[in-house]
Amino acid sequence: MRYHISVLFFVLNLNLQAEQFTVFEEGGYFGIKDQAGTVTVPAVYEKLGWSNGSIKVYNGVIGFRQDKLWGLITVRNKALTGQKFYTIDPISNNYFKASIKGKFSNHLFHGVLDDKGRTVISFNYFTIESFSANWLVSVFDGKEQKFGVVSFENKIIVPPNYLSVEEKNNLLLCRQKGKKIDLFNARGVNLELGIDSLTYNQGWIVYRDGYAGFLSKTGETMHDFDYKTIHVMNGEPEAIRFPEWTVYQSDSVFLKWECDSLELSQNGLFVAYLNGAHHLLLKNSMLLNNHEFLLKDASEAHLVVQNSKTREWNLLSNAGEVLFGGYDSIYANGNYFAALKGKDWSLVDRIGVSQNRFDLQKLIQGLDEQFIGQRNDYWGIIDPKSESTTAYKYDSIIALENVYLVSYLNRWGVMNRENSWEIRPEFNEIISIGKFLIGRRGNAYTVYNQGELLLKTAWKPIKEMEGFLLLKNEGMYGLMNESGGLVVYPEYDSIRVWNNHFELRNNGVVSLISGSGKKILNQNENYQQVRGFSEGYFLVEKENRWGFVDEQGRLRISNRYDNARVFNEGRAPISLRGKWGFIDYEENLIIQPYYENTSQFIKGLAVVHRNGKSGLIDKNGTEVLELIWKSVHRLNTGNYIVQDINGQYGLVNEDGSFILRPAYDHLSDFENQVVVSKRGAWGVLDYSGQQIYKINHEDVKVVGEFTMIKN
Repeated sequence: MRYHISVLFFVLNLNLQAEQFTVFEEGGYFGIKDQAGTVTVPAVYEKLGWSNGSIKVYNGVIGFRQDKLWGLITVRNKALTGQKFYTIDPISNNYFKASIKGKFSNHLFHGVLDDKGRTVISFNYFTIESFSANWLVSVFDGKEQKFGVVSFENKIIVPPNYLSVEEKNNLLLCRQKGKKIDLFNARGVNLELGIDSLTYNQGWIVYRDGYAGFLSKTGETMHDFDYKTIHVMNGEPEAIRFPEWTVYQSDSVFLKWECDSLELSQNGLFVAYLNGAHHLLLKNSMLLNNHEFLLKDASEAHLVVQNSKTREWNLLSNAGEVLFGGYDSIYANGNYFAALKGKDWSLVDRIGVSQNRFDLQKLIQGLDEQFIGQRNDYWGIIDPKSESTTAYKYDSIIALENVYLVSYLNRWGVMNRENSWEIRPEFNEIISIGKFLIGRRGNAYTVYNQGELLLKTAWKPIKEMEGFLLLKNEGMYGLMNESGGLVVYPEYDSIRVWNNHFELRNNGVVSLISGSGKKILNQNENYQQVRGFSEGYFLVEKENRWGFVDEQGRLRISNRYDNARVFNEGRAPISLRGKWGFIDYEENLIIQPYYENTSQFIKGLAVVHRNGKSGLIDKNGTEVLELIWKSVHRLNTGNYIVQDINGQYGLVNEDGSFILRPAYDHLSDFENQVVVSKRGAWGVLDYSGQQIYKINHEDVKVVGEFTMIKN
């Protein structure tokens, strides 16, 4: 009965050249019979079939298991391989994926056998799958699975360096880390590297670092990477260029570049924006004429560039000569460079000579031209100028402005540029607050200034305020000076600073002290707040009314105003019954409360508002610019932009005289030149209204000495 049930369970009718074979069980072991019932494979195997559970015969071949290891035999019991595989499974009629265990790990390494038992793909791979007319293979580097493609002849078509590989229209799209794509044809010929995206339309529209190009169906370049986009019309690609920007310095052309927009960065380099990507620009003929070189950093002596195609980084002289290169990343620190290759960092000089004896896991910029290096998971400080290096024994190192925070044996201290301890490593953490360094051990804090111990306290340091350290204790605040002196005991709800004076708030009332701790306003005087300080007067609130006290705390202008602002140029705006005017230091009402709102006086003029209109008055209240304007706004140049009731903009000088009458949709003032627009066209005028650059451009920007015009 057991034999009958087993046969029902395991029988499989196999069609092989019109001959059927049956897997049978006998005594717990398995064999094969042919159609006539003749035993062709005796029942001596633990299992016949495949490690995935299937028992189908492929081209007269089946897997067998003995002693928990697999091999291949024919249905006529001819051994094709020994029993040496941990798994074996069919992946086509003629090929079988098998695995062996690595010598130095428990990972299984996969290869491919043919139906003769021969190894056709070596056992080097984490996974193997059928992939069109090739094999998709992967390796595992301990962190990530990387994919490649191998031919049936065991030739590497695509090296296993990619996060994924997919086939589209007979091309292989291989995705790198960072989402870049390398493009190969089916023969393994590399067509393009470092692609960001691509779409198929009678060919390939391809983008790399903001530039568009076009490849044929088979991947040949038809339009290089120089364009904003590619349109396919009637089956033919049409390349669309970027708008051209011209940068003028004074009256001469500084550079020209095709891009969507152009800006000047903080380090003085131009930044071109292209389809969401951005590039640093330099007036260098080699870089301007070669879009493959992406400028990453520049100084007076060198250029750090990346090849957009190969993704390799190089160091160039300013003349364009390659000093060294072939790295995955380079960054500069003075005259020395951190260069990454694979997983290892090297510290190199300007000609590419390594300055460190060992390959390092990481290199981080330190103080001056020093570097922070990591080796064997520990950190040290490298000084290439003095050719000195600390031992690689620290848990962590962080560079501040002039010292290092260093963790050693899980305790933090502070080390100077000469690698000497300024604060011994004995704290749970070191906190940097302005000029102060604070060591914390549990809930206890030790405050240092330039390595000198100032204070040991249980009060928590919060932030620096005008050279003082704000302390907190059970929700209350105090102040310590830079010498460690306690200026204010932590007993206030909040502390604010006004011109090196401190407003101390408690229970809704404030007191005011100087930086030396001298009392200016006492709490029992019941002031509600200090709003600001200017020209020797503090603006203070008492009983919801505003007045002014001087630096000795004397009430100079009584709290009689509904609202007020601080003095500027001897005038303070004050509000009574919802209207604004101005008083002087002696509280003479120089300008009656007449306006709905007003600015402070700057260079003798104030912007005022009445009945929804704006204008300018002088310090005596005389209207310098009539109150008929929709808006009046003071610029950093000292001039004023005015807008009329039709929404047109003009420009008024500090005397209230018109530089440009309102006639423009937009207006920006850049000292002696004014960028304007009319009906969507932009141009540049001088203060006499003459056109420096005609009002017929798509866009105009002025930054410092440069004028950027979009043609």
